[in-house]
Amino acid sequence: MAHSIFIRDVGHFGGRRPQLLAYEIGNRSEAESLVRSIAGSYRDHGLNPATATYWFRHNDSVREIYVWPDA
Repeated sequence: MAHSIFIRDVGHFGGRRPQLLAYEIGNRSEAESLVRSIAGSYRDHGLNPATATYWFRHNDSVREIYVWPDA
């Protein structure tokens, strides 16, 4: 099953919807590896253990990045 990567701003309630960053990634482990690499490329980043979602700070905004199975 293919997977997609989405990104969204945290704290903008009622604001922008998640944005598609990549799609049709071959499997979940490959997609998760990409998510970890992208988040890790920012100085301020981490993993939210409650949601297992990676986050990073860019231009004074916190963003989540996550994997979702393609329908």
